[in-house]
Amino acid sequence: MKTLPTYVFASLAAAALMTAAPAQAQNWPTKPVTVIVPFAAGGNTDVAARIFADRLSQRLGQQFVIENKSGAGGSLGIAAMAKAQPDGYTLGVVTAGTLFILPHIYKDKLGYDSRKDIRPVAQVGTQPNMLIVHPSVPAKTVPEFIAYIKANPDKLSYGSSGIGTSQHLCMELIVQATGAKITHVPYRASNQIIQDLLGGQIQMTCDQFSTAYPQVQAGKAKAIAVSSLERYGFDNSIPTLAESIPGLDVTWSAVFIAPANVPENIRKKLADELIAITREPAIIEKLKMLGVTPASLSGADLEKTVLADYDKWLPIVERAKIPQP
Repeated sequence: MKTLPTYVFASLAAAALMTAAPAQAQNWPTKPVTVIVPFAAGGNTDVAARIFADRLSQRLGQQFVIENKSGAGGSLGIAAMAKAQPDGYTLGVVTAGTLFILPHIYKDKLGYDSRKDIRPVAQVGTQPNMLIVHPSVPAKTVPEFIAYIKANPDKLSYGSSGIGTSQHLCMELIVQATGAKITHVPYRASNQIIQDLLGGQIQMTCDQFSTAYPQVQAGKAKAIAVSSLERYGFDNSIPTLAESIPGLDVTWSAVFIAPANVPENIRKKLADELIAITREPAIIEKLKMLGVTPASLSGADLEKTVLADYDKWLPIVERAKIPQP
């Protein structure tokens, strides 16, 4: 029998106390709000966060200021957010993977408990990862790619934004399914991965669609597949990894989070605002230009999804035998 995470009980208790919420919480925000992005500036999560922060500033009349705090696969920034005062003035924007993959890798070194110290507020965008390779790689299809990596053990390398990121686990799933031996090269930011891929220092990456696809369009890299279960609407000609490796599914998502004990009325107000923003035509168009599909998931549905994914990735990480950094 599964045990519900602490934030579920906290949310129920907070809901019961909504009528007694202090005036400061009810009037939130009355001063600038810091939004921590635990990745480098310019990446997918950062750009998406800035789009939503700008609209929140306009809609709520206070500045929502992005603070980039990268490192350790995103855990440094999340830890800073989790330890902040739960008053609604320090938030975070993360990929869902940082909520349910990193805890299985860093364990006691993480600096926070993602099921006790963090409250997911709203998921606002999704996109698959995309496996791309340097033009010198003699493969155009997933079967050809699998044959190539199996025929070249310990001779190839791939880049990711760090241990436990979606790029890392996407490639790890490929490794587990094929038995291939490929060297993992962690970076601090996606732009560094792409730079080295184009330069031939690494041969492949399974980066977010919005980062990888422009390289394919420019003829600088070759597309092998996307990591969603179904082909992505932005380019249906690109196959899925799941067509050759059944069940392989790695999807990037942008999720606003808050410290676990944030007042329920603040959490609900923020979630309602974010969901409303995802439905604005101008925002939909901006996200489309990034290769991102708007998402509108919050409340209990989001919390159940995060918990289910937390359980899903545990055996995958265990099979990978990833050492604690």
